[in-house]
Amino acid sequence: MHIRPPNRRTDMKMTDALSPKRTFLDIPNAAELAGFSVRHFRRIIEEERIRIVQIGRKFFILGADFERWQASKRAKLS
Repeated sequence: MHIRPPNRRTDMKMTDALSPKRTFLDIPNAAELAGFSVRHFRRIIEEERIRIVQIGRKFFILGADFERWQASKRAKLS
């Protein structure tokens, strides 16, 4: 009898894969999560100094930085 070890990829929930807590968010995905167009979100990045990381030719936002930015926006609205 052969027992298969758990496979982390197939056993992972879909919501975990789409969570903003993942390590990097590319600009289009971050804009979509924030509810803005890509063009407007790039302007927000420049004006509000959201830190970005360049890997190769692509730019990314760290998930923690994105969450921190969202939390600061919620705090300002309250």
